[in-house]
Amino acid sequence: MRILASVALALVSIVALAPSVARADDPPPPPPDVVVADTDDRHAIDRTWLYADDARVPAPLTLIAMTRTSYTDVGTSPFRIASVVVPTRYSAFDGNTAQPGVMVSVGGELGLFPRVSVMALGDLGLGGENGTTGGAIVGMRFQVSPSTWTHLHIVASAGYLRESWEGPIFDDDTGKWNPGNPNGDNGMWFQGAISGDIGRVRLVGNLHAEHVFADGRDPLDVMVDLGATYRLVGDFRAGVEWVGQDLEETFSPGAEGGARMFVGPIASLQLFRDRLSLVGGPALGISQATGEAPSFVGRAALAYGF
Repeated sequence: MRILASVALALVSIVALAPSVARADDPPPPPPDVVVADTDDRHAIDRTWLYADDARVPAPLTLIAMTRTSYTDVGTSPFRIASVVVPTRYSAFDGNTAQPGVMVSVGGELGLFPRVSVMALGDLGLGGENGTTGGAIVGMRFQVSPSTWTHLHIVASAGYLRESWEGPIFDDDTGKWNPGNPNGDNGMWFQGAISGDIGRVRLVGNLHAEHVFADGRDPLDVMVDLGATYRLVGDFRAGVEWVGQDLEETFSPGAEGGARMFVGPIASLQLFRDRLSLVGGPALGISQATGEAPSFVGRAALAYGF
């Protein structure tokens, strides 16, 4: 939490002093609580993160659809939350990322009112240790930052989740691992996200917490995501993202067997006047508390604005 607080403070301080960073050939985007004409600009998206929330919500009655595929060798799930950004930005989320094997996700987000949206995502695990399993995530998102802030964004989110798979659970009392549930369990999640642009650089920080209603689970699972990307040329960005999962178990292993972290490069590209966004990249585990922690996660995603 101290890491995220430091990043948030840095973003607020630096972005507040930074000059306008809009590209010379682009007009400034309208505030999200202003309904603009039904043009390509209204449906433009900006998908720059593989795991983090870009801290913006869609304009009223604007829909962003997305699909993505993840592959994980063995492991658990980093956090489960999505976000979209309209009229000119977009970001998606993890979803039950570390389902062993392949995970396919399909969903989207719809702007309901100025600064308020609803999101839903369905997950389907394929070819993993548990065969075909499904899960879902539903939530409401609220933009906390004023619409006049064009280079710094803050969003709070909350909702319901249904795990697609529950990995083995470590019992503190017996010191043994209990088998997981191939169908997963129900739970609830909360998230705070902050993102900002400084020239060609984009920074993000997410703090995510969730509680799963099942015996043996931690009272609260905490996850942090930090990232930075740089716009190299045109609409092509490259950068790095770090995910810290189950950080509440950093010093004492609990239900998930200890903290897990992974980091990797990411790259994104936007096409068709920014209505189509592509992003992908691999990530490697840098801290494995147990043999259950994933050592490799790969993801690719596609999003389109309607």
